[in-house]
Amino acid sequence: MPRIRITATTDTANAVALAKLPGVSLPDAPAWSTGESPAQVTRLSDGSALVGVYVSDLAAGDSLELDLEPATDAASSRGIDLDDQPENGRIVVNYSGFMQTIYHYGAQNFKPRFYPITVPCARLGDFDDPATVYPKSITDDSPPDHIWHRSLWYAAGVVNEGEDFYLENGGEGRIVHDRFVHLYSGPVFGGFEEDLTWVTESGKRLLADKRWFTMYRLKGALRLFDIAAEFTALDEPVTFGQTNENALPLIRVADIIDEWDGGTLTLSDGTTGSKDAFARRAEWADCTGPLVQRPGHEERWGIAMLDHPSNRNHPNAWFARSYGPLGTNLPYFDGPLTLQPAESWMLRHRIVVHKDGPFEAGLPQRFAEYADPPQLTLVTEG
Repeated sequence: MPRIRITATTDTANAVALAKLPGVSLPDAPAWSTGESPAQVTRLSDGSALVGVYVSDLAAGDSLELDLEPATDAASSRGIDLDDQPENGRIVVNYSGFMQTIYHYGAQNFKPRFYPITVPCARLGDFDDPATVYPKSITDDSPPDHIWHRSLWYAAGVVNEGEDFYLENGGEGRIVHDRFVHLYSGPVFGGFEEDLTWVTESGKRLLADKRWFTMYRLKGALRLFDIAAEFTALDEPVTFGQTNENALPLIRVADIIDEWDGGTLTLSDGTTGSKDAFARRAEWADCTGPLVQRPGHEERWGIAMLDHPSNRNHPNAWFARSYGPLGTNLPYFDGPLTLQPAESWMLRHRIVVHKDGPFEAGLPQRFAEYADPPQLTLVTEG
């Protein structure tokens, strides 16, 4: 059986070590295991393999070697499942049978987005049972104050001379889905790689857009997934203008948890409140609020965005408003960004959905793991 080595560069717990290994030849198996932890091997069309292993606890600097073997227990088959529905223009993402998010990519959309993004709060019983809590989304899509706010999405309001890929009033450009390069599900992780194109209202192709999404199987009241986008100018220079109407990317948090409704916005340095957080640079930003409310019962849930250290001008300044928008917007705070033909701009972020406040949920450690993830290497193919 193949043998792998996992090395922690920072204290790591309740996480997934994931690596793309080139030219790996492994036998077919629907699920894998290390004997103690679920594992996954997903072959890609280029001959490489994504290998992921759940890590319960590993101290910084420590490593362990594990043998991968086909799993036999039914529990190993549970995990992240992506159901592509091209007739509906969407991917439904399930976690152990419960819907987590839907990625809307169909031609009817001005731009793709993730909505809803649910929290693991559901406790299903009789309709009038006081203990029953139905699934809830921690983001809003097309709220009445800004109908072009799309839960979690990428967009830009000023591109070159007067091209708008942000508003949805008619006459704006569209971010068009071309194809999914890879789409995979499994007991430890699931995700996709996608090709898109930014097309003006007149039909001119300005940008190639490549995106990645990966959701991980973890324990507890926690959901964690990574998003990334790489924009590449095509036949002419492309400038992202200095405007607040950008989503690079942007979250529109659910109305019930924004600051106007009892929520708290927090940055990694401890700054709280959108007024003080706006334009401030920090490794991550979070909004937590009373998402589940009943007479005599309240649960606070939060959603955080982590800014990867490889992002340009990290840590980025945060666009934070009391009514719900939260995200990074480099051109607005740092000035217009121009890409020459074939030049690319990469954005990487991690989304964490959690219970209780950001520090109680361990966001500093989550950022440390994101910045320096556990390294997975192949020792022998067996």
